[in-house]
Amino acid sequence: MNNIRPCLRLVQNSIFFQGQQRFLHVEKHKDYLRLINKNDTMDFHYIWLRHNCPTIGKSIHPKTNERIVDCAAIPSEIKPEHVELVENEKKLKITWSKDHTSLFDLAFLTSNAYGKNRLETKKPQTKIEDIELIYDEKNPHETYLANCYERLKKYGLVVVRQRGLDTEDIIKDFLPCGASVVETHFGRIEDLRPDNTTNQNNDQLGYTNSAINLHTDQPFIADPPGMQLLQCIRSADKGGDNYFANARYAALYLREIDPNAYYILTTTPVHFHRKQKEFQSIHIGPIIEIDNDDVKQVRHSYFTLAPFNFPFWFTTAYYNAYRKYASILYDPQSQYRVKLERGDFVLYDNYKMLHAREEFTGPRHLRGIYFRHTDVWNKLEKFSKDKI
Repeated sequence: MNNIRPCLRLVQNSIFFQGQQRFLHVEKHKDYLRLINKNDTMDFHYIWLRHNCPTIGKSIHPKTNERIVDCAAIPSEIKPEHVELVENEKKLKITWSKDHTSLFDLAFLTSNAYGKNRLETKKPQTKIEDIELIYDEKNPHETYLANCYERLKKYGLVVVRQRGLDTEDIIKDFLPCGASVVETHFGRIEDLRPDNTTNQNNDQLGYTNSAINLHTDQPFIADPPGMQLLQCIRSADKGGDNYFANARYAALYLREIDPNAYYILTTTPVHFHRKQKEFQSIHIGPIIEIDNDDVKQVRHSYFTLAPFNFPFWFTTAYYNAYRKYASILYDPQSQYRVKLERGDFVLYDNYKMLHAREEFTGPRHLRGIYFRHTDVWNKLEKFSKDKI
């Protein structure tokens, strides 16, 4: 099936561009060229274009029509001197040097397009004002839910200030009629506090005052809860701030800057192992799970990772890939830093967002509630701004 997909892509591209092989202009980028028409773009790396140059004598044998240049002989940093559309914008002319020019038929490029309508992922940048809102009971409740939906959909989380202490009332905000929260081995609602007496299996970091670095929750089970809500009942005397990073966006940026690291983390299974006094669970899978070339889910939990058991020659490569991804996540520019006060809450996507907290002193108390993706979206989508 993997061998069939590239063929299908070429056929689809050919059909899509049939009768549309005239482009308006061309753009030069750092290491690729972009063709642009009214509705679509196609990106080609310079090395790919040089490798597939159709020039007789320079790249193609004049008698056999076979390629005479091995791509290994082409410098990886090759760049053209000049590019332009010619012959009524139906051909692409690339000048590599004063004695080498390539002339591509756009029909050839469209039938071999591998970077169509590609969106380049920029380095993550965060602004706290993007995700915050202040609850006001005087305003329509539908507007509040629509604002939650907008932020959750766009950024993967929403911080709501001054919503209050009625946990069950907040739960109703995000559950459709008849649905329930996700119960875990901790119970229905977690009381995240060092003196916890209300939850089962509380022999884990969340019930201490220690700092906890970025992670997703429950990666050691097959189907982790899709959403988590953290409600502040009492803030810490000192420390205890939360911070969040969009792991999906960071993974897509990793793909841009280090495709090898991205490939390793999306294809190499690891063991997530939660081992407590009275609970144990193992899940095996990659840290980054992809679906149709997008990031479906990230599992990231340094404190439940079992020892790696890779071939010797591969082990340092995996550590390097992991470190590269972590360097994006731990960049302060990639993080939302939030101090939750009494009555505030944060709701975030547990498949896309990593969360963490600072060490703290004092009787800090947060409540944790898990939701299913489908329940939250079913409730909130009806309040999207284009429906109210």
